[in-house]
Amino acid sequence: MGIQRSLVGRKIDVEKPLIVDHMKKYIKYIYGIVTLLVIVACEKNDPITELGVTNGQYAAQLRVTYNNTRPAIGDTLIITASTWQRDDKYSKVVFYETIFETFGLKFSLENGTVINTKEVEVNDITFPTLLITDTVKNKSVLRTIDASEMDSHWVTVSNSYAIREEYIFKKIDGDYPNNSELVDKLTAVEFDIVKSVLAYGITRDDYLALFPDAPSSHFTTGGTYVLTQEGINNLKANLSKAMLLPLISQLEKTGSYSIRIDVDAITPTGATTSTTRTFDNNI
Repeated sequence: MGIQRSLVGRKIDVEKPLIVDHMKKYIKYIYGIVTLLVIVACEKNDPITELGVTNGQYAAQLRVTYNNTRPAIGDTLIITASTWQRDDKYSKVVFYETIFETFGLKFSLENGTVINTKEVEVNDITFPTLLITDTVKNKSVLRTIDASEMDSHWVTVSNSYAIREEYIFKKIDGDYPNNSELVDKLTAVEFDIVKSVLAYGITRDDYLALFPDAPSSHFTTGGTYVLTQEGINNLKANLSKAMLLPLISQLEKTGSYSIRIDVDAITPTGATTSTTRTFDNNI
């Protein structure tokens, strides 16, 4: 019995150091995890990094804000692109501008004819018959921020990059001047539409100014239109730009002058996140 108690005592003495040793290792393990978390928390870290292991294909998150949603010509627009990517990998962030006009023609002739191809009214219904789109700039690069520059835009509080760009709204002329010279810039198809609209809206005196020898069969004796189908066909077939220009007393574009801002956040794998916004001003 004494021998057995002695053996039991020895067994207990052997297990105590083992338990203590395991506890020490466990505490060291926990301490190591806590230390690692503290270090990581002090570093630049985006909000979604901890969701999983990257496969190198993740696109960036991108949000673009503007200080003014209705800027006028001459205003300065502040564009702020906020972006983050789960692995903090970027190729570049790019700002673009696209400028275009969408307009109809409003013109008057010497003898009372008034035409507006943007707003033609028939039976109390208003609709456009000719709208021209003139692209002044097409996705022209405003600014490129390469990956090597990104750290200078890091904002710790928001845990993201914030890139700020100032853009001044300017009126830039396109291919179509805002005066009677615009007629010369019209394509053949566009001028055909102008002639068609004019054929149904011209006054008798303006028609005779264009075609002094027009017979009476070109005119109606009453009703909605001044010209008969014969007169309409004659104007469409024979009116030229050179004939029309001297008779124009006033011509202007009527429509919108638009600026579109695009922003792309691009990763090294080519994954692209884009935003776009268009701002319109009346011409």
